[in-house]
Amino acid sequence: MDHDILATLFNPGILFFLLGVIAKLVRSNLEIPDPVLKFVSLYLMLSIGFKGGVSLYHAPLFGDGIAIIGFILGMSALVPLATFALLRHRFGAADAAAIGATFGSNSTLTYITAVGFLTSIGVAFGGYMTVALVIMETPAIILAILLARASGGGGPARLRGVLRTAITDGTVIVLIGSLVIGYLLVALGEEASPLAAFISGDMFTGMLIFFLMYMGLQVGGQLRGMRGFPPLLILYAVLTPLVNAALAFGFARLMGLQPGDAYLLIILCASASYIVAPVLLREGLPEANPVRYLTMSMAIAFPLNIVLGIPAYWWLVAHWL
Repeated sequence: MDHDILATLFNPGILFFLLGVIAKLVRSNLEIPDPVLKFVSLYLMLSIGFKGGVSLYHAPLFGDGIAIIGFILGMSALVPLATFALLRHRFGAADAAAIGATFGSNSTLTYITAVGFLTSIGVAFGGYMTVALVIMETPAIILAILLARASGGGGPARLRGVLRTAITDGTVIVLIGSLVIGYLLVALGEEASPLAAFISGDMFTGMLIFFLMYMGLQVGGQLRGMRGFPPLLILYAVLTPLVNAALAFGFARLMGLQPGDAYLLIILCASASYIVAPVLLREGLPEANPVRYLTMSMAIAFPLNIVLGIPAYWWLVAHWL
């Protein structure tokens, strides 16, 4: 349980992420083709979903799983409400709601990176954590759109279109579908054998490292354009994940959660969406400024969680739970 924090800080995923950031900052021509990126993204979703389905069969959605999902839904309401109240008068209803949606949702890649880390050190976690990942993605976004709509900000919100986009998004379908398939295969007595080699730890780690290098390139591009960004929003993007992580840690300690589950819950609450939320906000809250909420989630919250949060939160769980 007591893992050297330097070993977690300098794991291959983090180092390749930093390589991507540096490559962008020095204006390298390093690029990853879109078709390759799409395949890697779908592979990661399939792998984590399938493994989650297998784990869910052995650790059904009762007890800790129900409590975790209840807490997740509570955070999905608390974060956008608090953000809207704090930022509305300074940045307007639409932007405040969009920022609340972004930080009330989660980052699937941050979660997958944390899962890869737990796998590398041999720490188990419940399959219901993947269910929690899926459930947390959209409630905060829908609530934030309703808040902006009720206050007259952001124009008409097409909630039906938002819901349809959320349900039919390709990565969401792969994640949920592979979870169901993994569960069914175990129930039928064919546990993971057809896909064991394809979703093995070594291949998963390689794909994850490749995707993290791509994300480093994206973050590096965002960092180069941050000159003149509002300091209050920078402060928000740094502090909010820490506050959310502290609330999740307090809940985990109160409930006596297993270390793996507690760690992933903290990661979910500390992360911010930079894929799902922008897609849905473009549909339901087009008046919000994407430069603000996307920069906050991708250029600030994401790298802080990847580089510092993943090792620091594990140290916290390992020493205090």
